Amino acid sequence: MKPAPPVGGAKSPDALQPYAEALRERIPSREALLAEARALTHKRRVARNGTLAALLAVAISGALWGLDPAWRSEVVYVAIGQRQLLELADGSQVLLNSGSYLRIERRLRSRQLELVKGEGLFTVVHGDAPFIVRSQGVRVRDIGTVFDIRSDGRGVRVGVLQGAVEVSNAQGKQRLDAGQRLLASEQNLGATTLANLATLTAWQQGKLRFDGSPLGDVISDLQPYRQAPIRLADAATAQLRLSGEFDTASVEALLQRLPTILPLSAQRGADGSLTLGRTR
Repeated sequence: MKPAPPVGGAKSPDALQPYAEALRERIPSREALLAEARALTHKRRVARNGTLAALLAVAISGALWGLDPAWRSEVVYVAIGQRQLLELADGSQVLLNSGSYLRIERRLRSRQLELVKGEGLFTVVHGDAPFIVRSQGVRVRDIGTVFDIRSDGRGVRVGVLQGAVEVSNAQGKQRLDAGQRLLASEQNLGATTLANLATLTAWQQGKLRFDGSPLGDVISDLQPYRQAPIRLADAATAQLRLSGEFDTASVEALLQRLPTILPLSAQRGADGSLTLGRTR
């Protein structure tokens, strides 16, 4: 038997309605859930980006420390006929010869200089960071105290006055102790020989000393004191030999005298260049 419909056609109230209202109060709406999800996603993204940034900073810092980059450099050029004494930030000293060109670099892990050309006497103050001089693909690392480097067309000559240095290039490395020297290039480490310290340091007193030196070497030693080039006519001319002590301030006078000392002819160019040729 079916129940009778309500009087006057009115509908009966939903018995679950009070429970639905209570659930709505306790359960967030769809919009609220979406807003919370968006906020959580943003928070996680910020945290992740922060972690990545920190890791990247650590990686960059480690890479920089390992690569030892130069963050600052300064250049010193010495005029023809002059010498210049430099005191570096660590107290080390560099005496540069005429016509020398030196680049001083500030690095994170080392003290480095590049002798682009010319000659310098390096007196090094010991420190935690290694002291390195580069030139023409050759690296000279200080182990001792005082050493001389000359860089020109013949290569890089290294001579040690006190202590020791390590000379290296693409082929290997060689230790030099006080009283030793060698001539190196990017691809070759020459033989170690005994250094004539008086000859090695003569330029510091404004002198040039030659003891049966080939004229080719003599001209290479004279060129830093002269702006215009000095040329030799041929290989035979380069083999003539010269001995004696001369003033670096009187290079022009020596060049004028050479044809009276050696069998030479001299031709001067309009640009001031000088070409020497053997006469017999």
